[in-house]
Amino acid sequence: MASCTFCDIIRGKEPAEVVLENERYLCILDQFPVNEGHSLVIPRDHIERLEEIDDETMYEFLEEAHEYILGRFDPDATNIGLNNGPEAGQTIQHLHWHVIPRYEGDIEDPTGGVRGVIPSKRQY
Repeated sequence: MASCTFCDIIRGKEPAEVVLENERYLCILDQFPVNEGHSLVIPRDHIERLEEIDDETMYEFLEEAHEYILGRFDPDATNIGLNNGPEAGQTIQHLHWHVIPRYEGDIEDPTGGVRGVIPSKRQY
């Protein structure tokens, strides 16, 4: 396996602000946040794509991480998503979910939410 930034973080070889963890997952603050509190939920096992995961506890941890972010950063809303494969924009080939706090006025028009990844499809 080639070098993996998230595996290095999990092994303690790279720094990260871990805000929540258990034996299977961790939640870190994104080092390149798009908004205050932008966090990443990462499985400890090196899994590249969603279709490789077989652990239902992932959803429980994602919900727990979401609740933590709501409590710590007090956003008005959140975007939760993942880029599943390079063609979808996944830049680190280790499965991870983005939890992005959203605040009233952080962008002029949030209509379309995650549909905005393809700008011509944002409005519908």
